Amino acid sequence: MRDKRIQLSSPLQRDNRGVSEVLAFVLVFGIILTSVAILSMTGFQAMDSYQENEQQRNADRAMQTLADNFNDVLRYDGLEERYGELTVRGGTVTVDGDGGPDLAIDVGNGDEFEHLENSDDSITLGSLTYESGSETISYEGGAVTRKMDSGGGLVVSDPQFRYNEHDNRENVAVVSLVKIDGDRRSIQTDGSQGLSISVVNRTTEMFEDDVEITVSGGDENDVWETYLDEEGWDSGKDADRTLVTVVEAEIDY
Repeated sequence: MRDKRIQLSSPLQRDNRGVSEVLAFVLVFGIILTSVAILSMTGFQAMDSYQENEQQRNADRAMQTLADNFNDVLRYDGLEERYGELTVRGGTVTVDGDGGPDLAIDVGNGDEFEHLENSDDSITLGSLTYESGSETISYEGGAVTRKMDSGGGLVVSDPQFRYNEHDNRENVAVVSLVKIDGDRRSIQTDGSQGLSISVVNRTTEMFEDDVEITVSGGDENDVWETYLDEEGWDSGKDADRTLVTVVEAEIDY
């Protein structure tokens, strides 16, 4: 006859299985909670990063649109005023006649473009800035720049400089700048802010020689120094003719 054995589980074995099941549940539940926490943290960080980048792009586009509108006073001699709007969204808009870089425009044998009253060797361009968080978007001389509080920045929209080099014709350089006048003043609002630029004085001069543009000032002008160096303006353009236009203007809101 076959020996039939009946094994009965002991209370200790039942307790071990119960403890194992509880531990497994705790581990699985812990893994789920940890995964949810990690996803939440990375998700919120990604959302914040996306919102910050989108706000930065919107600010860049808004200032570029405004700059393109304002630069009409450079393109058209008869145009004396332009109006535009800038969506502020809680940021601060500042107009400062003493802001922006100081540029020296040297033509020929070191002759400087000294058209401004009491000007010595440079032109202070002034600035229209939009500041939000750690970034500052600026309209300076006709260009748009972005600067960070931590340092560094870039030219978002180039100034109105052109250089046409030809083999069989004259090389021509065109330098057009907006100089913003007026005392420093700021405004902060959550909506859109209307801004107008009005021409105070316009000076145009033609030189039959080459041109060099350099920048002076502190670290805040590194963006312009980098641009002028990369584009070769600070080392001089070999031009047969150089047309320089400076429009002095005031910005009101």
